[in-house]
Amino acid sequence: MKIICLTLLSLFILIEVFPQIKTEEKEIDKGIIHKKIINEEDTLIINILKIDFTNKDYSLIAIKAGSTLRAREKTSEMVNAFNDSSFKIIAAINADFFEADGEVVNNMISSGEYVKAIKFSDKKFVPFTSTQFAVTEDKKLLMEQFVFRGDLFLPDGTVENIVRINSNADSNSITLYNSYEGNITPAVPSNWYNLEFKLEPFKSYGDTLRFIIKELNSEGSSEISGNYFILTANNRYAYYLERKINEDDTISIVLKMDPDYGKIYTLTGGWPRIVENGENVIAKESLVEGISQSFSETKHPRTGVGFSKDSATVYFITVDGRQKQSRGMSLTEFADFMIKEGVYQGLNLDGGGSTTMVVDGELVNNPSDVTGERAVANCLAVVKRRDH
Repeated sequence: MKIICLTLLSLFILIEVFPQIKTEEKEIDKGIIHKKIINEEDTLIINILKIDFTNKDYSLIAIKAGSTLRAREKTSEMVNAFNDSSFKIIAAINADFFEADGEVVNNMISSGEYVKAIKFSDKKFVPFTSTQFAVTEDKKLLMEQFVFRGDLFLPDGTVENIVRINSNADSNSITLYNSYEGNITPAVPSNWYNLEFKLEPFKSYGDTLRFIIKELNSEGSSEISGNYFILTANNRYAYYLERKINEDDTISIVLKMDPDYGKIYTLTGGWPRIVENGENVIAKESLVEGISQSFSETKHPRTGVGFSKDSATVYFITVDGRQKQSRGMSLTEFADFMIKEGVYQGLNLDGGGSTTMVVDGELVNNPSDVTGERAVANCLAVVKRRDH
């Protein structure tokens, strides 16, 4: 009897020390699985969305809050605003890091349109540029340190470089603005000579756009309306283009990302890449892409996106944190978890109080802000075309 009692006691102890993990899985649409993990022993709550990206009904889009560069909305609000008679958003997560006014830090392309494009990250402590997640028009999944490349073809065939799209200009440069910038072009210092050209698009093929010059403006603050673009030049470039371009001239602009994989449909930034070719990047290089040790090692709420080795599966992942029931993860832990789930290429997105996942219009995670879901700059969503 004593042996039996000891055995039973030992069994009881083993049961108590095993982590208490609850896993719920639900197919929310054909080939899209929502998995929720509640680990009470390790105090973690994790939401995972696995998307069968071979299904031609699904696409991934990056949505900008307010359809303008400097705006913030809750992810759930962006989802509700985008849903229409043609498309339904199945699920979404918050995406890029952002400034207080809602401007995304990195490049962004939404449904083939440039929201913001720069050569280098706006983060001063990032040595080059942060890794970004992208999808081409033919649904190729990419994770690269994309650098914007814009070429302006003048009427005489001369080619000049466009430095940025929808980002504050610097001296002696050429910048392109579209409706994502807002209603007018941003002001420049009063001692600059600034020249602005109103461009009317009339043809596009691939990454090439053709325009007719409709107006020249040296006063600044040009109106951006409809599908018109504004091309601006400052100081020496303004004097130079003043001699090269006249009203009613035709110009071409080629917009690309380097490395060039063809026309990009969706692109959003993150920081940093944490899984590369199935390996934990942070474990090998703890300060990759200029991250700080505290950002990497402290357990925070996390949001991430990744895809499988064969690019057949896309993963949206959120980890709740800064709460009694969920402590959050370090980047090393987050990368290890991604790999365990099947991620071959993985990117960390904005986390902390921004961490949000919306599934079927419902918030499924528990944001850490005491006020609940935070207004963010953009989101990444899986979209299905509605049957008619």
